[in-house]
Amino acid sequence: MAGQPPRRSVLRNPFFAILLAVSTLFVLTVLGYLVSPYVLAPPRALPPREGGSLALAAWLDRNGPQALGIEFLLMSVAGIFAMATEDWFSPRSRSRRLDNQS
Repeated sequence: MAGQPPRRSVLRNPFFAILLAVSTLFVLTVLGYLVSPYVLAPPRALPPREGGSLALAAWLDRNGPQALGIEFLLMSVAGIFAMATEDWFSPRSRSRRLDNQS
């Protein structure tokens, strides 16, 4: 019987998890920003929308570029930290550090 397979080490580095979350938020914001003009001014064949989607589209129309800029900045910072700290969270480098200490 084979031993347990090694755990996936993709998300051992917390900065990769932050990068994944902020990148997902960035993609959702981009898609919402691209769709918001169609929600605010629908074609004549469709009935006008009301409620939450209209409020979100109006917010994205006003604040979309700033939100995307902040999210891009956060993605950049998280990506830089993820790359800079990759050796700290790698199982191979962890075992090498423990070997060097003893």
